[in-house]
Amino acid sequence: MWRRIFFSICCIGIIVVLAGFSDSQLDLRDARDAGGSGLWILANISYAGMRAQNHQSTGWRIASFIFGFPGTFLSWICVQEGSDRAYGVQIPRRGL
Repeated sequence: MWRRIFFSICCIGIIVVLAGFSDSQLDLRDARDAGGSGLWILANISYAGMRAQNHQSTGWRIASFIFGFPGTFLSWICVQEGSDRAYGVQIPRRGL
């Protein structure tokens, strides 16, 4: 229960911080930053899925953890190893 409360507080905090940095003007720098954000989001999803499925690829786990940090640190805390669930979503197993 405390993990869900902690996760909710962290998400709200991140949203508040990001809202403070929002800018109404768009330029080429914003388009470039979208690529970095996309990599960050995909790394977080990848790490959460690998942790939930107890995936054995250490190299990919380390790479996704580094590129997705600090979000992957939150996944490390909230997603139980081998549970087949990440953030309330049932992850299907491959090969079953």
